[in-house]
Amino acid sequence: MITTINPLRRVAVTLVLTGATALGAVAIAPAAFADDSTATVVEQAPVVEQAPVVENAPEVVETPAPVVETPAPVAEAPAPVVEEPQVVIGKDGKPVKKPKVCTDKDQKEYDAKLAKANQQAAPLLKAAAQLRDGAKALRDQALKAPAQARALSALATIADMAAGKLEAQAQSIIAKVGGIGCIVVTAPGGRF
Repeated sequence: MITTINPLRRVAVTLVLTGATALGAVAIAPAAFADDSTATVVEQAPVVEQAPVVENAPEVVETPAPVVETPAPVAEAPAPVVEEPQVVIGKDGKPVKKPKVCTDKDQKEYDAKLAKANQQAAPLLKAAAQLRDGAKALRDQALKAPAQARALSALATIADMAAGKLEAQAQSIIAKVGGIGCIVVTAPGGRF
């Protein structure tokens, strides 16, 4: 089904009615402003092709009207068309909300939360780094003492596992802060 028929009908009816109004204004207005002392020239209006027939349009009868040479009447501009904002539909079929622009308060709150999370994660990351260094030292010792190599390698593996868990815990603390939750607008013309 073609969905552009209704708008086309509206446009055709508008054009037909505007033309009829303009012809009526040209025919009536000069006679009202005419002066008895001036001579007027009357000419027959040229025949214009008929507009295409539009269904459900009001019937307009065009009659030739005499044309008098006078200043052209001022035509009114059509009213501006106000369009509703478009709704964006997401992949899930639900409307997508308009993004929020960050204020200075939002940015300061996010920076404070992130600084606190980094402060809590710093000791965990430091302990993980020490465990990784200890595991490396144990592996180096295992190369020098072949009799204890198996035990030292097992301790180094355990130290690496513990360091990995501490790093994951630190990352989860930082991840709990999440994103800022709004769009940061930069100054126009700035670098990105």
